[in-house]
Amino acid sequence: MHAFVTKPLDWFSIQLARLSVHSGNGTDEGIAAAQSLLDHPDFFCDFVEAPGDLRFRNEREFEFRSPVETAWPENNMVHGRLFRRGRRWQDKPVVILLHGWNAETGYRVLFPYLARRLMRAGLNAAMIELPYHSHRKPRGNEAIRNFISDDLMNVVEAVRQAIADTRAVLAWLAAQGCPRVGLWGISLGAWLAGHVACVDDRADFAVLMTPVSRMDRVIAELDFCEPIRRTLNGANVRLDRLNLDAHRPRLSRRNILIVQSAHDLFAPAETIEELWRAWDKPVIWRLPHGHISAMMSTPMMERTVNWIARSQT
Repeated sequence: MHAFVTKPLDWFSIQLARLSVHSGNGTDEGIAAAQSLLDHPDFFCDFVEAPGDLRFRNEREFEFRSPVETAWPENNMVHGRLFRRGRRWQDKPVVILLHGWNAETGYRVLFPYLARRLMRAGLNAAMIELPYHSHRKPRGNEAIRNFISDDLMNVVEAVRQAIADTRAVLAWLAAQGCPRVGLWGISLGAWLAGHVACVDDRADFAVLMTPVSRMDRVIAELDFCEPIRRTLNGANVRLDRLNLDAHRPRLSRRNILIVQSAHDLFAPAETIEELWRAWDKPVIWRLPHGHISAMMSTPMMERTVNWIARSQT
């Protein structure tokens, strides 16, 4: 797709996203608390194991309590779905799908489609709602209802909780005996998948589709992060630990696929190139898309399903 189509689509999505960002609660105390949490040696939640309370409400829908507690009870219950490939599903690989920011529609529409395509290719598929999305949005007039807000502590805590929840599902699937468990994330989900691939040996493969790999640049440059910038007000917060290129994956590079969109305004192509080089040049697809148009590309989704099926089954 040409840049004159993809870039306006990205720009409009950024402006629309700006309207959803909570504003008004940021404090100096919150900034200090966020830095302290970022610097914590167990920020990436190595304590997480398979959840003992995971239960299925029906054939596919499951829930469990998040390993990381926040102030909002609704946000502390993880909701997900598991698409099993046959009765002996534990004998087949599993792909954990991680959605993007404010991408509830993608979770409800795109992910079931991808799950069924993966099933036809001989794999299982699992998905979870990330913190502050869908069923996990807190209720009440004073509640923060978005993953991104002007409250930096809440944002950093949401990141940690999302990583913990993903690692819990990864651990549960590994405990079921599945031979290989991997991650396929889109946008925010790709960034989270990248972090999990750097800290958890149970992840056997990872697909990072348009990952927002430089979180410091996201906060410094994108319009919907203006409330965060106002809260920071020039404060020197060290955000490099949130950048994917500051870490190294535990996977072989042949089991990593990075999808780059040439016209991306959310995750600029040069940041993906930096990540690719830092990660010792794994498989990369450089495609003529923007951030949003990539998510709407059925051919790209089909190609990704086929790559996973060929490399993991």
